[in-house]
Amino acid sequence: MEGARARLEDAWRSFVDLRSLAEVTIQQGRRPQRLSGVLLLKAPATFRFEALSPFGPPLLVVAGSPESVTVWEVLRNRAYLLPSTPDANRRWLGLALPAEDLVAFLAGQVRPMSAPRTGTLVPPDETGSSLRLSGPEGTQRVWLDPRGRPLKVEWSEGKSPLRVTFTRAEDGGDDVPPREIRLQTLDGKLEVSVVYREPRLNSGLEAALLTLTVPQGVEIQDFR
Repeated sequence: MEGARARLEDAWRSFVDLRSLAEVTIQQGRRPQRLSGVLLLKAPATFRFEALSPFGPPLLVVAGSPESVTVWEVLRNRAYLLPSTPDANRRWLGLALPAEDLVAFLAGQVRPMSAPRTGTLVPPDETGSSLRLSGPEGTQRVWLDPRGRPLKVEWSEGKSPLRVTFTRAEDGGDDVPPREIRLQTLDGKLEVSVVYREPRLNSGLEAALLTLTVPQGVEIQDFR
């Protein structure tokens, strides 16, 4: 059990950054919302997504750091400044995730529970072998492929029951991110799909590229 947990932790710690074109679909209710743009990630908890219009200018920019999250709705000429907390992330994403977990999932990684009370290796099911960890935060179960890479993770019995599924290329190596990441609440009310095109891992992404300064003239609501 400890060996599987250590492999997950080592894989996450080896992640540095990711840049990719991304197709994002948010299904909440009957009508899905689809966004296309550029996604940048930098460990451990910094990200930026810029949704582009068909003609190029941005429609929406979201930038997060360990301290804060900025959501700029370009067409509405307004922006929101939020603390970097799970509750704040629920407001704009619909998922109450710590920023570090969000970056890990989007990088195709899983942060294993830091101080589990119990841990069990579960025999294979239709997805594969899995590791179940339980602690004060709830129960975390991670399914692994034969190479020890995460295929699926579920958080249950906690504040934010969630399932994340990684679709990987069969010939993809450890240095190749998943083709698609699907995040779903276990109550079925929200599903977020992220599909990558031309992703690049650990390319030496400069931190300044992930920052966001809202232009003058934009209405800003500060909730920090």
